[in-house]
Amino acid sequence: MHAGQSDIFRNREDMMRIATAFLTIVLAATTALAQQAVPPPPQPAPDKPVATIPPTANTPPAASGPTLDVTLKFIQDKVNEQGKIVYVESESNSLTGERVDDNSSLEMKRRAASSKMASPSLARSGSKKGWAGAGGGTSPELFAETEAVAYDPAGALSLKEEGTKTEVQRAGLGVMIPVTENWTKTWAVNFKNVEKLEVLSSADYKHRVDPAKTFQDDPAYFELVIHMAPGKSVTRHIETVPSNRRGKPTELDESIKEFALHFRDEDATNRVAKAMIHAIELCGGGSTPEPF
Repeated sequence: MHAGQSDIFRNREDMMRIATAFLTIVLAATTALAQQAVPPPPQPAPDKPVATIPPTANTPPAASGPTLDVTLKFIQDKVNEQGKIVYVESESNSLTGERVDDNSSLEMKRRAASSKMASPSLARSGSKKGWAGAGGGTSPELFAETEAVAYDPAGALSLKEEGTKTEVQRAGLGVMIPVTENWTKTWAVNFKNVEKLEVLSSADYKHRVDPAKTFQDDPAYFELVIHMAPGKSVTRHIETVPSNRRGKPTELDESIKEFALHFRDEDATNRVAKAMIHAIELCGGGSTPEPF
């Protein structure tokens, strides 16, 4: 073999060695890249979670706090502890501030006329004392009292009020005399039908019933006003017995959407209101929130 041919073969062998080494390096690099951890593609953002809707007011809560039986017994005891609240009431004109004289002849005539139109549900409990004819006399003394007669462990309270109602009637020759009737009111409330409660002073509650007048009670007392839910009412039975022999006893039923219980101080009123709210929740009552 000639020397030139030997050089050619030698060069070809060198080129093959170089090519083989290059391929080996490339394959090694490719394998190393394949073995490296490649991060996954980004995932789409998750949808926002749906807002949790709180339970409605008509959903009974989990069993916590005093039982319904204990709560109703507490309410009954606290209502009955108040007893008869005796007070003196003064009235003023809401616009002029002028005091209304309960014993004046003009006021007695006005009361006689208005009493025929007044709703029984708006009449206040009370006993007027000290009438001394049309021209004067002492300030009228009133009382407010509610008795919780009994309670139903299922969630109801039976109530009773007794009092007197005095109307001024004409006796002839321009003489006006007071005529008194004794009345008894009885009713029952189921707490699942109650929507809300209010605590008001007696003067504020009377002013809301009769906005034309401003009231002041001495001593002051408080009212726990109970409002029935829409479409619900309480049937209150009223028995009236005239104090004189000429009158005849009467009975009637009235449908009421709210009523008030009387308390001597604000602290007792708030404590009973808190207990009633617990009873309402246990019975599934209360206001229903709007859907949107």
